[in-house]
Amino acid sequence: MKILICYFSGTGNTKKVVDKYEKTLTSLGYEVDTYKIEENNFNFNLDEYEMIGIGYPVHAFNAPSIVLNFARTLPKQSGKRTFIINTSGEPLKLNNISSIKLTKILNKSGYNVTNEYHYVMPYNIIFRHTDNMAYKMWETAKSVIPIDCKEILRGEVSHLESVFMGRFLAWIFRIEHWGGRFNGKHYKVKDNCIHCNKCVNICPTHNIKVENGKFHFGKNCIMCMRCSFLCPKSAIKIGLFEKWKVNGAYNFNNPNNYEDEVHKNYCKKSYIKYFENCNAKINNIQIENVEEEKDTEEIVKV
Repeated sequence: MKILICYFSGTGNTKKVVDKYEKTLTSLGYEVDTYKIEENNFNFNLDEYEMIGIGYPVHAFNAPSIVLNFARTLPKQSGKRTFIINTSGEPLKLNNISSIKLTKILNKSGYNVTNEYHYVMPYNIIFRHTDNMAYKMWETAKSVIPIDCKEILRGEVSHLESVFMGRFLAWIFRIEHWGGRFNGKHYKVKDNCIHCNKCVNICPTHNIKVENGKFHFGKNCIMCMRCSFLCPKSAIKIGLFEKWKVNGAYNFNNPNNYEDEVHKNYCKKSYIKYFENCNAKINNIQIENVEEEKDTEEIVKV
């Protein structure tokens, strides 16, 4: 079986999850190809793939506009099995509405969305999680992803819990697509900029230009935060959201020292519930595996 996973990743969280999917599915004997949506050179023959996946970071409780636009360009299919994987910095139930518009577009083109999974990964805007929390998030995702992969391969349907008035709320929050373009035009570069042009080279929409040594930000910003998050000097001011700026990659390895979580009360109940549900899923699988091993041993004895 061949599986294709198309994804967009702003600052790397979704890519980490997709890479884990690829590694897991490959280890289970499947051939997996991945496609980076921003490359704009899609040339895959979907008839060769039994299944496709779409991955993205949640932007204002929606899929990013770059992902929706990509979905609109996909060739029509007839019931192609499709799964969706998304990431966000908080485990709020509202994240479940992020795929509503995407699913509608896919269904219209003949794709059958059978599975959807959401993973909590550290913020690249709003505030900075501690490396301890980033490590916990990633270790949890790594443990749950193999379970989800096997669920997909078994043909089990799995959708995220619906939200009351979800379609309406998703439509309201999609103002972020327009707001991102508006706010992006007001990005500025501070005096500590070293003119490495990293932001220019990594922008997924080619929205940043340099003319005569001056930076110009256009109207195609999707607020993926890649330029400001990965700037080596934290030199980019992100307009109206400057107070929410997060800069610098996370350390996903086990930290040597514990950091106090300044925002430990932020969505506290939601985080607790998310980790509890993930641990319950992991423990249930471990129990099932033990029982299967016992059954196998008994059969061998007989």
